[in-house]
Amino acid sequence: MNAGAAQTWFIAGTIPLILAGGLHALGALIDTVRPTFFAPIDGSAKPVVEGTGVRLVRMVGGSGARPSMWRMWLGINISHGLGVFTFGLLCLLIATQDFELVKRIDALRPLTIAFPAAYFVISLRYWFYGPVLVTATATACFTVAAVLSA
Repeated sequence: MNAGAAQTWFIAGTIPLILAGGLHALGALIDTVRPTFFAPIDGSAKPVVEGTGVRLVRMVGGSGARPSMWRMWLGINISHGLGVFTFGLLCLLIATQDFELVKRIDALRPLTIAFPAAYFVISLRYWFYGPVLVTATATACFTVAAVLSA
């Protein structure tokens, strides 16, 4: 067992998640002021999504008109980016402060593999090559770290 190498691989797995999650949230925040990154390519689509609500809101007793689909889209992207960023950051803090904790808590290693692996599967089906590379890299790094620290 090579604890130093395992820790290095574990830390390496956090970097793509922190960077991609942070940039994702930042891009969506920028779009709240100046639609750039998550805005539709077809300019005629944005007024439509700004002018319609979401059925889920109506289903739980709201008017369905507020928030607009555009605001929901941005909120989902901001929270999605923050979630990925936070997961990566928490794993980084654990790895740098007390890597023995990764070995002591049995569920931590499978969790750190499962999280980016789930995003990898989703990215293969719904997204594009950037998230595929980020999530594949994080999954591979966490897997190597788990093998080395077992």
